[in-house]
Amino acid sequence: MSDGDPEKGLGRGVLSAEDREAFKSRAGEIDRRLSEAKARYAPKPDARQRGQAMGQGLKIAVELVVGVGFGAIVGWWLDDVLGTRPWLMIVMVLLGFGAGMLNIIRTAQRLQAQAEAAQMAAPSVRDADRDEE
Repeated sequence: MSDGDPEKGLGRGVLSAEDREAFKSRAGEIDRRLSEAKARYAPKPDARQRGQAMGQGLKIAVELVVGVGFGAIVGWWLDDVLGTRPWLMIVMVLLGFGAGMLNIIRTAQRLQAQAEAAQMAAPSVRDADRDEE
C-alpha cells in the first residue's frame, strides 16, 4: 500500500495504480468466496413448506376477519332485538376482535414451539475454519 511518500508524488489517502489493482483483486476474491459460502449454506426452496406457510398466514388472516365479522353480526342482531342500536354491535365487534387476536396469538405460539423443536433437531453448522480443508 502507498505510504504517502512525498517523493512518489502521492498524497495521504491516494492509492497508486498497483495498490488499486491489488485492492480490486483482493475484493474480487473476497466476493467470490462469500458467494460460494452463501450458495453452500443457502436453504433449498421447498414448495411444500412454502405452501404450508402460506396456508398458516391465510388461516391467521381468516381467523381475525371471522372474529370481527361474527361479532358484528351478533351485535347487530342483539341491537335489533333489544333496541340498543349501535352499542351492542360496537361491544361485540371489539369482543370479536379480541377473540380473533387471541386465536392468532395461540396459533403463533404453537408455530413457534414447532419451529423451536425443528431447530433443536437440526444439525449444527460446521465451523468456518473447516471450510478451507
